[in-house]
Amino acid sequence: MTTTNTADQQKKCREDAEAVENFSKRYYDIFDTQRHNIHKFYQAQAKLIWNGTPYDGRDVIAKHLVALPSTRHHIYALDFFPMKDLFPNEETTYQVFVSGAVTYGAADNPSGPKEKRLFSHIFVLTVDVASSVWVIANECFRFHE
Repeated sequence: MTTTNTADQQKKCREDAEAVENFSKRYYDIFDTQRHNIHKFYQAQAKLIWNGTPYDGRDVIAKHLVALPSTRHHIYALDFFPMKDLFPNEETTYQVFVSGAVTYGAADNPSGPKEKRLFSHIFVLTVDVASSVWVIANECFRFHE
């Protein structure tokens, strides 16, 4: 392997890391502040498992998420790894692991009761072939009990 190839690979790794982190920050910001736009973060055929309950398709997922009470997410850790070993022809597919806390009811009633819950969120992030934008292909969200 040449130095140029190694440098190119390192550059791509840095660029992808930045893209994954930016996507994740944007996702939770939109979830908290403009949830009506959350559908834009999903592939049309995306799948979600929300605390054990399955939701299939971008529109069904968005409907479920939009119906939740207002939120404020706090991310404690974000890790990811490329899935090139599983999908050799897809260089821009990543498994993303997020852990954090979400507070429900924050914006609905600032002086009212709030519920803070710890969560884990795992999703497969890829570039949509049709639109060339990063989207979630499937995900699992689980509260820590």
